Amino acid sequence: MKPRYIFIILSIFISSCAPKHDSIFSYRGNAQGTTFSIKYISPENQTFEKEIDSLFRLMDKTASSWDSMSIISKINRNENPELNVHFIRLIETSLKISKQTDGYFDITVGSVVDVWGFGRKKGIAPDEKTIAGLMKFVGFQKIALKNNQLIKENENITIDLNAIAQGYTVDVIAEYFESRNIKNYLIEVGGEVRAGGTKENGEAWHVGIEKPAADKNAEQILQTVVKLNNKSLATSGNYRKYFEKDGRKYSHAIDPFTGFPVEHNLLSVSVIAENCTEADAFATAFLVMGKEKAKKMLEKLQHLRVLFIYDDKNGIFQTEYINGFKQFESEKYKN
Repeated sequence: MKPRYIFIILSIFISSCAPKHDSIFSYRGNAQGTTFSIKYISPENQTFEKEIDSLFRLMDKTASSWDSMSIISKINRNENPELNVHFIRLIETSLKISKQTDGYFDITVGSVVDVWGFGRKKGIAPDEKTIAGLMKFVGFQKIALKNNQLIKENENITIDLNAIAQGYTVDVIAEYFESRNIKNYLIEVGGEVRAGGTKENGEAWHVGIEKPAADKNAEQILQTVVKLNNKSLATSGNYRKYFEKDGRKYSHAIDPFTGFPVEHNLLSVSVIAENCTEADAFATAFLVMGKEKAKKMLEKLQHLRVLFIYDDKNGIFQTEYINGFKQFESEKYKN
């Protein structure tokens, strides 16, 4: 389960603002170890709750390490399951983004994530020898897709899709909506968001981004609100998911080159992209690499709009906007 850094800004439904043959639906619940919130304008008064639930189950059977019978669980046990189209797309996209980020996004960190306690175990702060042993099996170059099979260089390599699967699930639901002629929707799963079209009154969808908190139990406060129209937004932060040992905080963001949690002043990264899969994965990669490396990389990734929130040398939160992110901020919700 990933922490949530995004707020859905709710609006009051005004029936006169939408065509009379369209109906507005809202569906909320729990899935993938987190919560979801979906709003959509449906032609001909159709609801799709059963279909949405079915898509969540499909994605669990594909990419959930918590489901012992999922494809990813079988892969990690070195079985040879039949791969579905979604698993193949997830692996292909992950490897592509790994190359684009020079390896800072890496789905082979599964065993390291687990030993740090950010998988199914509690945090234990492993020693350097343990990490060094596991790092032999980390590296996106050590896996490949061949003839619809995932080939691992070593059977000890384990895959972790947590940094991309929820964003991909959002896109899967959006693709289903589009196939059913639903053009206006807002899909949020675990804080990852995709907005199609507009709200019922013709305005862009409004989504809030959380201000970094002092600790994991602190009240959520808005940093800013962005307007989304046929765009996706994902935020990754290191201030809510961590554990403490001997007075030291250990972030859930694991550096795939060292095997240790990152230690830098970047607190939160928000990414606006065309699809939620990319937004989710790049937000993670930028958080791991830190602000300066991410800024350099973003010179080549102009299609990504990014907001950095970081702690300056005086302990004060600062923001930096890259590639035009600021143009998406909503004047309506500014303080």
